[in-house]
Amino acid sequence: MKTLSRRNFLKSAAMGSAALGFPTIIPVSAIAGKGRVMPNDRVNVGQIGCGSIAGYYHRAHLEQMDDVRVVATCDAYSQRAVNLANTYNKKYGSEIATTNDDFRELLAREDVDAVVIAAHDHWHTPMSIAAVRAGKDVYCQKPLSLDYSQTPTLRKAVAEHERVFQFGTQYRSQGRYRKMVELVRNGYIGELQRIDVWSRNLHNDAAKYNVAPYGSTVEVPVPEGFDFNAWQGPSPMVPYTVDRCTQWGGFHCPETSLGFLAGCGIHPLGVAQWGNHSDHTSPIRYEGTGKIPDEGIFKTLEQWDVQCEYDNKVVLHYMDCITAEAVVTHYHEREWRGDDGVVFHGTEGWIGNISGGFQASDRTLWKTEFKGEDERLRVSPEHNRNFIDCVRSREETMCPVEMAIRCDVICHLTRAAALTDKTVEWDPVAEKVVNSSPDAAAMLSPQPVRDKWKVW
Repeated sequence: MKTLSRRNFLKSAAMGSAALGFPTIIPVSAIAGKGRVMPNDRVNVGQIGCGSIAGYYHRAHLEQMDDVRVVATCDAYSQRAVNLANTYNKKYGSEIATTNDDFRELLAREDVDAVVIAAHDHWHTPMSIAAVRAGKDVYCQKPLSLDYSQTPTLRKAVAEHERVFQFGTQYRSQGRYRKMVELVRNGYIGELQRIDVWSRNLHNDAAKYNVAPYGSTVEVPVPEGFDFNAWQGPSPMVPYTVDRCTQWGGFHCPETSLGFLAGCGIHPLGVAQWGNHSDHTSPIRYEGTGKIPDEGIFKTLEQWDVQCEYDNKVVLHYMDCITAEAVVTHYHEREWRGDDGVVFHGTEGWIGNISGGFQASDRTLWKTEFKGEDERLRVSPEHNRNFIDCVRSREETMCPVEMAIRCDVICHLTRAAALTDKTVEWDPVAEKVVNSSPDAAAMLSPQPVRDKWKVW
């Protein structure tokens, strides 16, 4: 990369924009320090990870924002970065977005104010730490961490560098979930007693695997244009197979993911935490069962059934969707759909999202008009939009780093309880496993790190 002084960079950026007849794009951090922006300034965004969610979700929103320009893309699959940059440039009518082969080069760019991290699961926390230290605000896709020991470093970096952090649990930016949580927190179902949460498991996309149901173990050549070494990053190198790094199978390889336990379940878990007013803490006791496959490369939890108890005695019952069917069909009215869901149970009724529909023991709950003294929650127009608004205002996002860490550990501890078949106790103040099997504590940091890719 060519090295430019800040003054020369801004000068060349302004001249280039003028030559193209396009509004000047100046990094917001250069204008007001620490990312504070003036009303008419644009936020320059870099996207790290350009696969499916980067396109159908982030691009679909970011390209509609007049105060945003995506100026950089990066992906281990080089053509994905090129394709996404080309899509933005077609929208902009100018060659605004360019590509980087290495995410560290993107983070070093002075024209990038904020990044969207949509790389694979195991990269989320390391890349977020590196981005924050580089002075970038961060939208980090879910789940948060493969190695939970990295999360204190992330928390500290966000605070010390005064960065905006948005966690990609976008349910909190959706009005129906917000109203459901307001009803729960204001006592409209009585005193909260139990929360049922479930998510898809590794069988959800089995029809799209090359070798079902647990992924091919046969090593094959790495495709041209794919940097498998960078994709694995800090995780141990393993043989490349046709199911390892795909959109459908990659989430179930334990070297790089916790599986849908975290990748999908984090959404309803985030709502459960919200409803229980628990963003500052996590359940303190975990007990249950689970299993992983004994063949193939998909060796994350395929089934789990764990009771998680909060300090306030509310019980979070966390399950995969197959296990949940027998539990939830006792009270729901719709045809069962094996996806994700959350239901709050109180002393006077229940309310939740089941099989893609919002339901309640009393349907009139959804028509409730709140009283003046009721607690009302912050409104977000949309999750990407909330992130950009907070980059500009320096306010806290809908899903800040503390919320992300407290929610994320539930996935790690559920996994530990399921695989050890023992009660796991958690101290949410000290943030460590206590009075439990040493195996449970070890599962929070599951594997060695390749130093070449240690960026935190």
